[in-house]
Amino acid sequence: MSYIMLALGWVLKLMYTISGNYGIAIIFFTIIIKMILMPLTVKQQKSMLKTQKLQPLLMEIQKKYANDTEKLNQETMKLYQKYHVNPMSGCLPMLIQLPILMALYWVVKQPIIYIMGVASEDIWRIVSAIDEWNAVNPDAVSSLLSSMNLDSVAALGANEYKSFGQYEIQVARFLFDNPDIMNSHFITETGNTYTLIDFDFCGVDLSATPDLWGLLGLVLGQLPAGGINWNTIGLWLIPVIAGGSSYISSKITQRMQPAPPPQKDENGVEKPNTMKTMLIMMPLFSAWIAFTLPAAIGFYWILSSIIQLLQQILLNKVINVGVSDEDIKEEIENAKKNRKKRKK
Repeated sequence: MSYIMLALGWVLKLMYTISGNYGIAIIFFTIIIKMILMPLTVKQQKSMLKTQKLQPLLMEIQKKYANDTEKLNQETMKLYQKYHVNPMSGCLPMLIQLPILMALYWVVKQPIIYIMGVASEDIWRIVSAIDEWNAVNPDAVSSLLSSMNLDSVAALGANEYKSFGQYEIQVARFLFDNPDIMNSHFITETGNTYTLIDFDFCGVDLSATPDLWGLLGLVLGQLPAGGINWNTIGLWLIPVIAGGSSYISSKITQRMQPAPPPQKDENGVEKPNTMKTMLIMMPLFSAWIAFTLPAAIGFYWILSSIIQLLQQILLNKVINVGVSDEDIKEEIENAKKNRKKRKK
C-alpha cells in the first residue's frame, strides 16, 4: 500500500505543480487513474456487451431447465465458457479502485508528506515552526488547535510524531494561510523549498470534512454554528452529488447490461438480486464516504463516476464483442429444437 500512496502522491503533486490549483489537480489526477484502468474497463465493458448479446440464449436455457436448478446453472456456465464471458468481470475495476481509494485517502489526509514533500523525519521542524509562530500570532495557533481538539502545539508531536498524520491536512491549510511560518530557521536550514497548498476550489475548501450533523440540524431548523456560506453549502453538496452521480452511473450501467438469470437455491427459492442491491448500496456508500472524509475524496468520487459513465457510453459504440447476430439466432434455433425434442 505504501508504494501505491507514494505513486499517487507523486502524480497528485505533479498535477498541482502544473495547474497551481488543488481542484484542477484532482480532475487531472482522476483522468490519469481512469486512463491507467482503461484496459480493465474495456474488458469489463466487452464482457457486459457480450452478455447482453447472449441474453436470448440465457432465456432459452431458463425455459428449458426451469425445474432443474442444478442443470440451469451448469448450462449457463457452459454458455459463458463457450463465449469467454466472465459474469464477475464487472466487479474487477471496482475491487481495484478500492485500494486506490484507500491510498488516496492517506495522500489527501497527509499532504505535508505526499504533496509538500516534507520528509517524515522532518515533521518535527513543522511543529517547532508552528510553536515558534505561537509567540507571534497566538490567536491563529489557538484557532488551529481548537479545530483539532488539541490543547497545545506539543500535542502535535505526541507519540513520537506518529499521530501527526491525522492532523496534517489542517496543518497544511494553516501553513498556506500563514506562509511566514515557512521562514522559520527550523525549516529553512534544511535547504529545501516546500510547495504550500491552496485547497480552495470554486470557493469550497477541499481540505474540510462536510458537517453531517450541521446539515441534519439545518433540516430540523437549526442554523450551524458558523452560519451558512458558499463553502458550507459546497461541502454539503459534494456528498449529495457523489451519491447521486453514483446512482445515475449505476442505473445507466444496469440499463445497458441485461439482468442475469435468476439464481435459485437448492429448495428452488429465488435468491436476492445482487444488481438491485448494489444499485442502492453503492450510492449510499459513496455519500457516506463523502460525508465522513475530506471533501477532496468526495470530489474525486464524483469525477470518477462521471468519467466512468462517459467511458461506458463511448465504449458501447466502438467495441466489437465478436459475437454476430447470426450466431445467436442459430444457437437459439438449436436450443428450441432440443427443448421440443425433450418434451416429446
